[in-house]
Amino acid sequence: MNLKQIMKYMDSIINNSKILLNKMCYGCKYTYKELLRICNFTESQLCFAILCLLRDGKISQYREKEVVYELIPVR
Repeated sequence: MNLKQIMKYMDSIINNSKILLNKMCYGCKYTYKELLRICNFTESQLCFAILCLLRDGKISQYREKEVVYELIPVR
């Protein structure tokens, strides 16, 4: 992979994380399967988008019956 391809891939991860964040604004908490369904991402795309949002402190992840993802309120 050259630098241009890496930058394009990173841009797609950032774009997917923005899409995911916007979709999550419509509900309270989501399972991984629900996020796959509402975003229509591949599993890899969703994983990288989730990692990006977790890293940025925009969502939280915890376990209830299943692993749940939830928006962190903006302060």
